[in-house]
Amino acid sequence: MSYNIRPSTTADEAGIHEVYRAAAAQGGGLLRREDEITHDYVWNNLKHSLDTGITLVAETDDGRILGEIHGWPSPTRQLGHCLTNLTLAVDPAAQGRGVGQALFTRLIEVANLDPRLRIIELYCREDNKRAIDLYQKMGFVFEGRLKGRVWQGEGKPYLDDLLMALYLSTDV
Repeated sequence: MSYNIRPSTTADEAGIHEVYRAAAAQGGGLLRREDEITHDYVWNNLKHSLDTGITLVAETDDGRILGEIHGWPSPTRQLGHCLTNLTLAVDPAAQGRGVGQALFTRLIEVANLDPRLRIIELYCREDNKRAIDLYQKMGFVFEGRLKGRVWQGEGKPYLDDLLMALYLSTDV
């Protein structure tokens, strides 16, 4: 499968929405359920990322979006060096083919070019082993555990949310 990684644009909203809905329907690692993936939700993430952060898509030669990654720093000066609000979604049909890793690799490259950024941080459910393996492969380390933070639904156990970080600079 051939694809390229490029910066997202507002014109990508519908394709990003499709990817997120498909990923959520699969029951993967997204924190939102399928019915919570609205156009407003996607648009809000896209707007914040385009305004102050980073947003990238993996796109096939025929223009189909296979995945998206985004994040933006806190507007506060004390936390403005942390790229956070990070989310990655890959179409289930494209998972396991390096799309997520390619998006993360490019995100890290772009973040390294931004003099504001020192840390990339993310949260990951404890049961999302595939994602944890990818994040560790990309250089992320465990920073903490939020016990019972993720509600899975009635009658199911709560899961821990893991905080992971990648340090772009040694001066933190």
